Amino acid sequence: MADERGGRFTGRTGNYSRGRPGYPDEIIEYLIKEGAIGTGSLIADVGSGTGKLSRLFLKHGFNVKCIEPNPEMREQAQRDLMGFSTFISIDGTAENTGLPDHSVDLVTAGQAFHWFDPVASGKEFSRILKPGGKVALIWNDRVQSSGSFNEEYERICSTYSNGYHKSGSMSLDRAAIGRFFGGKEKEHSMENSQKMDLNGIRERYFSASYAIGTEDARFDALIKEIESAYSRHQKDGYVTMNHVTRLFLGMPDV
Repeated sequence: MADERGGRFTGRTGNYSRGRPGYPDEIIEYLIKEGAIGTGSLIADVGSGTGKLSRLFLKHGFNVKCIEPNPEMREQAQRDLMGFSTFISIDGTAENTGLPDHSVDLVTAGQAFHWFDPVASGKEFSRILKPGGKVALIWNDRVQSSGSFNEEYERICSTYSNGYHKSGSMSLDRAAIGRFFGGKEKEHSMENSQKMDLNGIRERYFSASYAIGTEDARFDALIKEIESAYSRHQKDGYVTMNHVTRLFLGMPDV
């Protein structure tokens, strides 16, 4: 699964870096309250991509090792995060991070767990975690409400994408999460909105593993649909895409 994840995002890194939403500061507050992180904590952000989640921890002063199998995404993260002295980039996977035994305080996965082998990654995370260490699985999940821009965007993705319902937030499989944690995980949700202009919407769509390319016969119709949805919902040149950030915290059941 990790290899598939690495390959499917090749050629999409610039759009991913610019078009995907970040993560709310409330994540830090929650993890501190739960005792998952503290001053000087070392975090392994696995499937770190272009560093969207890593940036949150880095800007709050934590040490972060970013584990990412896709070379393009890893290089994009190195460019985007080079200003943080506590950032380390590593070529690795969820199943083989390359980190020493019992070396990290927290393992995180932002928008990535559905690409992992849950059994092999659970064993690997248990190996690299310090005693009492935890895993935080995190997703930005789009909020669906009638008449919203999100509703139109969902329709566009469903109509014009390849394998859409096997990817993205549709892969937030609570049963799989429960099995990974042995049913002992804690869940915390928080609001997270993303403000985008028309180009930002395009970048958001083309950052996805399921996005069609220019060679697809539906490409021109897709662009017209995106422009039309933007025109109907924009205010002062922007639309807002609302998310719920969902965090699942616990220890792997291995």
